[in-house]
Amino acid sequence: MKARDWIVRGLALATILSVGVTYPAYAQQAGVPGQQPAAPSQLPAVGQTTRLKIAVINGDRVLLESNIGILVQQETQAAMADWDDRVVQKQGELDTLVAQAQAQRLTLTAVALGRMQSLIEQLEVDLQRLRDDARRALNRMAEEAQTRINNVLIPAVERLANEEGYDLILDTRIAGILYFADAIDATDRYIALVNANNPPPQQDNPR
Repeated sequence: MKARDWIVRGLALATILSVGVTYPAYAQQAGVPGQQPAAPSQLPAVGQTTRLKIAVINGDRVLLESNIGILVQQETQAAMADWDDRVVQKQGELDTLVAQAQAQRLTLTAVALGRMQSLIEQLEVDLQRLRDDARRALNRMAEEAQTRINNVLIPAVERLANEEGYDLILDTRIAGILYFADAIDATDRYIALVNANNPPPQQDNPR
């Protein structure tokens, strides 16, 4: 069986990892492109039914409650706060200079006003560049987070399938799942496997 990647939702600066995925991860045994179908001797005979062992996993809970998910959220929130502080500081510098220019426009010489206007324009360029840097940095962070999450969750879902003998594992957010019994919900077991080799992230000491 092969588990598909957990794909991190495209970057939204306000909710880079809120935490969601666009497509679910699940184990699959048939219908893989490039693979030949099973030989007739391997297929069930006509009229014979094959019982599949199926489990569902709540992907939102996995990413919100697992150690890797919590760690990625903490790192992302810290990075976003840092970039936000830098942007706010630069915006404050620009607002202050604009206010000065407006307050002194009647007392400054044309040369001085021109010099101040040039500084304002440069700050506007710097502010836009800073915002672009933040967007690129957070996009890179999202891509790296996707790889880190995949490296942890994919082996865990395959281990869950192997250890519990599941033929199919579905994410509960898959379109088309209208009902499932609690008995097939393996989320808690899966989170335990995800956390098995991943210690919880360090908690900041409250001040």
